Amino acid sequence: MSNLHAKLVYVRIDNRIECIEFDANTSTEDLKETLRSAAEANHTDILKLYNHKGNLVAINTSLPVNISSEPYRLQVIVKNIVDYNNELKDLIDRIENLEIQLNSLSSQRVEDLYSKVKNLCSKLENIDHLSFIGLFKDTRLYTLGNFKNTKNETKNEKIENVYEKFKSYSMVRVDDETRQFLRSPNFDNWKFEDAELLVLLQQIFIDLELITKFSIKLETLQSYLFDIYSNYNDVPYHNFRHAFVVTQMMYSLIWSIKLFDLVEPLEILALIVSALSHDLDHDGFNNTFQVNAKTHLAMIYSDKSPLEMYHCAVAFHILNKPESNILSGLDKESFKIFREYVIQIILATDMASHNQIMIDFQMTLEEFDFKNREHIKKLMIILMKLSDISNECRPIDVSNVWADCLMTEFFNQGDHEKLNGLPVTPMMDRDSGITKSKSQIGFINFVLLPLAQSLAKLFPVLKHVLIEPIKKSLEYYRNLEKEPQAQN
Repeated sequence: MSNLHAKLVYVRIDNRIECIEFDANTSTEDLKETLRSAAEANHTDILKLYNHKGNLVAINTSLPVNISSEPYRLQVIVKNIVDYNNELKDLIDRIENLEIQLNSLSSQRVEDLYSKVKNLCSKLENIDHLSFIGLFKDTRLYTLGNFKNTKNETKNEKIENVYEKFKSYSMVRVDDETRQFLRSPNFDNWKFEDAELLVLLQQIFIDLELITKFSIKLETLQSYLFDIYSNYNDVPYHNFRHAFVVTQMMYSLIWSIKLFDLVEPLEILALIVSALSHDLDHDGFNNTFQVNAKTHLAMIYSDKSPLEMYHCAVAFHILNKPESNILSGLDKESFKIFREYVIQIILATDMASHNQIMIDFQMTLEEFDFKNREHIKKLMIILMKLSDISNECRPIDVSNVWADCLMTEFFNQGDHEKLNGLPVTPMMDRDSGITKSKSQIGFINFVLLPLAQSLAKLFPVLKHVLIEPIKKSLEYYRNLEKEPQAQN
């Protein structure tokens, strides 16, 4: 066929313009393959073509010719993704259809369709397993001195609703049965809504007599608790509910070992505040990610426990607010001691320091002295570490949900690491064959159980409170792993 019958179109790919030649014998698939080659795209990538006016156009051999000064623009979507499911294809098709419809709609319908697109994007952001295509809310951008991330309108509305309910519920007396349940490691957080959890946290301060011992005004405590709530993000695992269950387990341990008879009230207050604050403003990505991705946190904290350092900063930022300062009754020396406790306790939740902390505590056990402040500090750190990872101390129907939440957050990070060309954390690679049962068996055997056993040497009552439930969880996951097609 003569070149007179060939068509030439100009296409902008990244920052360069390519001239594409095709004729009547060229199929649509051949044309798409030519565009893929020009863009160096994979066969699984999605191609989107826009004309010089910005309108989405179909890729086929009927494509009108153009001039080099008005090139088409080629966009490659889901680059480097080898496998994506039918749900993702369907959602992307729906968005493309909506974009095409937008170009032909009358102005009266544009606003309505825009709302539908916005709603669909919101759903995409919250569907598990889609973070690997970049459809997620970026919570990793921080500004020095600005500890509270910008929340979208939906989040703001949720916070306001929780606040109104909390203020209303807080005037109601918590019944004795619930107060007793709150002291148990069997407590089921899933039965309560967020506002109710805030009321229960208030009750913890009341029942530990922290309000009276430190002259805390009730409205100040409520403002503090609500600030804590507002500074947790909607991530799968390290969210406000996690902070609550960690604090509740700490509260349960305090009652189980009668810690208030062994240490000063200031130490009890430091434990509760540390538990509440230990993951403030967590973005769902661990320290390894922060360092490898060179995030702002890794930069300002020089790769040294960036998340934990940041959680401490947020914690004292909240406490520094006059309306939320539950420490106003402390003298300078007491505040100095309290601050030292909280910082060391929260920093100890970095698993990178786990082995050394365990060695130090086991050596201290041989001659533990409750009058020795350094010994007490080591005990407080162990109590915090245990509370932080204590889900498998709870009944299976409670802990199993938490394991699912954790795996979701892990896999989200692994997907994001792949998307950004970062080293993929082994336990967070959904394609590695890791299952929930395998993950929990290893975690219980090598981390949780030894930690609980060490603490039980000092407090034998914990053999019943902690060791037995942990072994039940271990048996559950071992049986689960034996199932022919483990659901994990």
